[in-house]
Amino acid sequence: MFQFDRRTFLLASGALLIAACSDSTGSASSGSAPPTKITTKKNGFTLAQRFSQDVIVPGTPRLPFSLANDQALLSDGPAVLYGEVRDSTGKIVIPSISAKLRRVNEGLCYWDFHPNLTSTGIYYLVVEGGTPDGGAIQINDPATVQVPSVGQPLPPFDTPTTADHRGVDPICTRLQGGPCPFHEHTLTEALASGKPVAYLIGTPAHCQFGTCAPGLEFLIKASKRIGDEMAFVHAEVYTDDTTTTAAPAVDAYHLAFEPCLFLADATGAIKQRLDAAFDQSELDEELDKLLA
Repeated sequence: MFQFDRRTFLLASGALLIAACSDSTGSASSGSAPPTKITTKKNGFTLAQRFSQDVIVPGTPRLPFSLANDQALLSDGPAVLYGEVRDSTGKIVIPSISAKLRRVNEGLCYWDFHPNLTSTGIYYLVVEGGTPDGGAIQINDPATVQVPSVGQPLPPFDTPTTADHRGVDPICTRLQGGPCPFHEHTLTEALASGKPVAYLIGTPAHCQFGTCAPGLEFLIKASKRIGDEMAFVHAEVYTDDTTTTAAPAVDAYHLAFEPCLFLADATGAIKQRLDAAFDQSELDEELDKLLA
């Protein structure tokens, strides 16, 4: 069993290591036209990665970024953030890309970019109003990535259930309202149901960046809207509240970040993976695409 070192877990997430969101407010740009050329500033805001660099593979990866100044993460920003993607030589490979503002809560927001990057290597997202160096994106050889990726089968796993905790206690650390309703069947059973599957690995009570608890609540709300068209499963990150030992679900998928939400179709193929942070709007959009 892998022993979770909390500092290692924090660093592996690939997120900017800033203690908390501030009340700083960026400039709004709702409804504005995209700039013809990206304008950067030496003292502009920086991009804080909300994803682990080590698990991104070629394709159209989902890359959530937050904005920060030299003191803290920003709690607001442009309604639409525009940018471009450059390769390691500085060549512009995607001249225009944008992302909507997403809000997890009042203090935490992000922008999810989806660049089409089909070759391995290092790239940089440079955004309007940001620093010239932008934010790094590492596209890895799929053979070196153990976390299941989009396009691959979602591996079956006998997750803890209400009837069988399988050594995990508590099986759900939901903050309010008692255990969530996603522990009645295992992931293996969900994948055998012939329905699309949403599988969340996260620990609401012990999440490093405060995104697991709202993420679970977003998923509960979505499940009430969707009903029995999908199967929903949640697994905790730790075996108990001492938060010292990784739960079997984490080891099975080789995770080093939280939360992680896998969305698979009725055949079990992963159609999207929402890493580290997602809000209700993005979740609902992805679920609707999955069910369309």
